[in-house]
Amino acid sequence: MRYFLSLGSNINAQKNIEFAASELSKIFSDLNSSSIHKTKAEGFEGEDFLNSVMSGTCKFSFDALNKKLKEIENAAGRNRNAPKFSARTLDIDIVLQLDEDDEIIYESEEITQYKFVSEPLKEIL
Repeated sequence: MRYFLSLGSNINAQKNIEFAASELSKIFSDLNSSSIHKTKAEGFEGEDFLNSVMSGTCKFSFDALNKKLKEIENAAGRNRNAPKFSARTLDIDIVLQLDEDDEIIYESEEITQYKFVSEPLKEIL
């Protein structure tokens, strides 16, 4: 399966995006990354976010990969009790899943809702 992941951080952002890339390189073959995009916090006052989209191929199912992504977020110090719109050490979401023929299996609404997802995604599609 080929996955596209949205990454964002506004707490120790550079360090946490680099940490995520390192961890994801252990899971994915042919890991590819967009450039880093700096965006304003939405829905709350806070530091700017660093956002990126990464893609790669792995054998995990959607659910198994999602579980692994949560583990990476937790390792970066993610606070699961924080409000939805708040500062984040690391947020990783699956935004697109393609099968072996590049047919779409899953497409997140975030692609059309947020420029911090759509703009970096365009770079690596």
